[in-house]
Amino acid sequence: MRKGQALFASAALAAALLAVAPARAAEEAAAFFQGKQVRFYTMGGPGGGYDAYMRALIPHLEKKLGARMLPTNEPGAGGLIAINRTLNAPPDGLTIVLVGGETLVTAQLYDAPGVNYDVRKLVWLARVSSEAKAALLGPRSPYGTVADMMRSDTPVTWAGSSKIDGNADFTALMAYALGMKSKIITGYKGTGDMNLAIQRGEVDGRVVSEESAALYGPSNGMRVVTVLARKRLEQFPDAPTVFEAAPLSPAQARLLDWRASIAGLGRLVMVTPGTPQDRVDLLQKTFADIIRDRGFVAEARKLNLSASHAGAEEVRATVEQAMTMLDKAGLAEIRQIALERYYH
Repeated sequence: MRKGQALFASAALAAALLAVAPARAAEEAAAFFQGKQVRFYTMGGPGGGYDAYMRALIPHLEKKLGARMLPTNEPGAGGLIAINRTLNAPPDGLTIVLVGGETLVTAQLYDAPGVNYDVRKLVWLARVSSEAKAALLGPRSPYGTVADMMRSDTPVTWAGSSKIDGNADFTALMAYALGMKSKIITGYKGTGDMNLAIQRGEVDGRVVSEESAALYGPSNGMRVVTVLARKRLEQFPDAPTVFEAAPLSPAQARLLDWRASIAGLGRLVMVTPGTPQDRVDLLQKTFADIIRDRGFVAEARKLNLSASHAGAEEVRATVEQAMTMLDKAGLAEIRQIALERYYH
């Protein structure tokens, strides 16, 4: 065999081996999950939006992976308990978590206690959905509109699980932008506790995702008073956006737009850093196949949920943008508003 032919044969063999390697890695990853138990954490309490998503995904994950999924609710500390359990688990792919992307970002931006991660280095599997936030008021709240709340001499009271639960800080920024007297009461254990407090009239309402508003708002006698985004919600077409409901200065509008862009990260799934890449690849593909499936989308809609997939690269790009939008002075001001002003 001539030298040129030998080189060509060697190159062809190398190319063939490179083509086989990914397929073999995928097969090994698929074999690994067969019969295994996967701990699936969520930051949401039983009956809430995160819980509903987790339980909707589980049958499909079990079917595709051949693994048994163990659902685990960890609603405390604004989701940091669930996140830290996943970060500290063995890096084998058998622990995943469904969290709010905004919670991860804001917790780090606000330098919250318990944050021991760099959000830009986390291992993303998928975005499950992306939704706007809405302000809900309960049946005993005396306010009918945003203007009513802005005129009130008595502070409007809002529920939250913690200052960094993904909703309470947005509540604070909304109150600041609107010049609304407000008080945020935290410490509730989850959605059920907050809904009960709203129904009893202990607080006026809370800020939630659009899907959570549709999931349990009307059934609990709550109404959407405003949408914290630029577009109205399909589920609540009569509820005005905050930009429609109140006169806002450019600075006030920028503040709300900034926070709404972080909310747009939506609900994200991540796996323990250090998990072998072949298992990460398989999990990413599995979530993409499920969330994009028309049958799953239809199933989600019946549950008043939506399915809006984004891959790991898109999630990483959005996270990077959110982490770099504010300069040091702007971030210090935001921290004061979000974490101190309305918790007296």
